[in-house]
Amino acid sequence: MINFFKSFVNAFSAHSFIPLPYYEDEGDKYKAAFVPLIGVIIYHLLYWWSMLSWYRFYNDVVEALGMILIVIIVTGGRQALGFISYVDSIPTYKYRFRSWSESRDRGVLRFLLVIIVWTIAMANTYDYIFPLVWFGFIASRITVGLLSSIFNENSNQSKVTIGILVVEFIYLVYYVCDEYETLAICPIIATVILFLLFMNNFRRSTAENLDLLEDDYVVSFETAWIMSVAIISLIRSIG
Repeated sequence: MINFFKSFVNAFSAHSFIPLPYYEDEGDKYKAAFVPLIGVIIYHLLYWWSMLSWYRFYNDVVEALGMILIVIIVTGGRQALGFISYVDSIPTYKYRFRSWSESRDRGVLRFLLVIIVWTIAMANTYDYIFPLVWFGFIASRITVGLLSSIFNENSNQSKVTIGILVVEFIYLVYYVCDEYETLAICPIIATVILFLLFMNNFRRSTAENLDLLEDDYVVSFETAWIMSVAIISLIRSIG
């Protein structure tokens, strides 16, 4: 039970803005099972931001940029810093680039591209299916947790963690399909395709690069999910 608690704390310590301690001894054993809870927090914050935007009559671009800012804040900037920064002195982040000069230019360009894609996609998504977009922040963390736990021997995740993640994914798929029916098919298919494509990348990843790889692919899964929902919204608007 203590290890579950340590893993819960480590998940928020390493993957969110919350300044919690990090337990090195057995603290990572179930960590991946709790990381999707950060996606749940993002989901609820985006819901309240959407309500505020509707009440205050914010335009679509402002609403979309606000959502992106919320994601960056909740993750402690980890996703942004994973692209553009050399992280050394912040204790809650458990990874770093080996060389700022090697990764800086490519990282900045990719981060800006992600921001542009997210903004355009969110600004062109119907309000009534926005919650489907937000589920992507949960799904991405579940699938990356599965990839890391199943295919990388350096992840130190137990079989219990894999079982919990599988249950989480099945429940998520059931819920979004029940709530949005055919609208949910496209983002789910996109997620499964990326899962299959990224398996070998996680098999080859070293222990030193695993955290950075997880951050990178969380953003990839999020982007694929968001784009899928935006495409559905566009098709429905044309039809």
